[in-house]
Amino acid sequence: MFNFLNGPFSYLMKGCLYLAGNHYILALFFFALVVQILLLPLAIKQQKSQIKMAEVRPKEMAIREKYKGRNDRVTQQKMSMEIQEMYQQTGYNQFGGCLPLLIMLPIVIVVFNIVRQPITYGVRLTDTESKFNTEYYNQAVVYYQNQKEALNKDAFASVEEYNAYLTMLDTYQTEIGIDKDNKTTKDINGSTVNVYVPNDSTIQSMKKSTAESALVRFINDEKENVEKLKSEGKLNADFDTTLVETLDAYRDDIPNYYVGPLNLINNPNFSDNIWLMLIPVLVFLTSFLQTKLTKRFSGSANQTDANGNPIGGGLFMEVGMPLLSAFISARMTAAVGVYWIWRTLISIVQTFVFAKAMPIPQVTEEQIAEARRELKSKVKKKKVITIEVDEDDDSYDGMIVDAPEGAKKSKPVDPTQRTPRHIQMLTADEEDESEE
Repeated sequence: MFNFLNGPFSYLMKGCLYLAGNHYILALFFFALVVQILLLPLAIKQQKSQIKMAEVRPKEMAIREKYKGRNDRVTQQKMSMEIQEMYQQTGYNQFGGCLPLLIMLPIVIVVFNIVRQPITYGVRLTDTESKFNTEYYNQAVVYYQNQKEALNKDAFASVEEYNAYLTMLDTYQTEIGIDKDNKTTKDINGSTVNVYVPNDSTIQSMKKSTAESALVRFINDEKENVEKLKSEGKLNADFDTTLVETLDAYRDDIPNYYVGPLNLINNPNFSDNIWLMLIPVLVFLTSFLQTKLTKRFSGSANQTDANGNPIGGGLFMEVGMPLLSAFISARMTAAVGVYWIWRTLISIVQTFVFAKAMPIPQVTEEQIAEARRELKSKVKKKKVITIEVDEDDDSYDGMIVDAPEGAKKSKPVDPTQRTPRHIQMLTADEEDESEE
């Protein structure tokens, strides 16, 4: 939907990779920092909206308390109208803080697309080379199939180890190219392998990102992996590694995803990448810390509304949302989780800065009590409507409330006393808001 933004942000990512010496973990930090700076005007606008919301909250709580326990539709509508009138009188726009979030959403989606598609948006190649001829994906599927057929089963320590390695190769084939819904075939030594061409017209973005990550892993790891297999006798010495050598030429152009022994292009799991599971854990911890600090500095910590509900979303916002973030990051490449962590940490720093430069007022019991007193001090008065009519028009005489001065109310008003003819009537009760 927001593909038109991918181009500019891809150049931003490549610039960050240049500054980071092609180390992806550092490039993600620079990338998150620049994006946060770009969104700073929206963040300031949202902070101002929260400040205004804190200023009107005591009045809103007093109104809600006034109607507490009355849940019929008519009363609830009356309460809503009274709150909306209060918003208008104080100049508060309850949707003012939503616009920045709506603008941030497409940017966040684009950022994740950039991180999840490292070949399209990260490699330092020419326009022709950067497309990574789709034949490479097909050849990689064929390569893994040939490797499965060239394995020496007896060289493995156990049948379980051999089967586990076959399962891993099946996973690699699936990620890099097998499409169960739109299959094409290639014959390899009499075998049939299902492959597909990974481009935007045949697969969805999610599948494309998985294929790109798998091809990057092939470039980063397969040369050392096949050499190790041959040295251990687990792979035939004459196994064809032409594709490995061809793609190894791109290694310097591929971002360096390694942090020690960890490869950020892989997905966290509890089998071969268990240490990468630290990333979803850190995603949860940083998100939880950000939520707690945001509630503290927004003045909503330990506060409830008139109905006793916690302000700020309660337990779901504090724990549920960080858990959801951790779950999502565990389903994607580790690089996505690392970006999430960097962005959250930078947001925490921004929260501290805003708390000092643009603090959100804390709602106190005294403010709430004062709002209650103001609401109760409203007195009711009758609204007087004056109607001017012709001298000889007596059709309004029966509606006269205030007779002309000197006239006797028990007798008809003398026509000579009808000048000036100002008929005064009373309407329904109306609240006096002069003290507002």
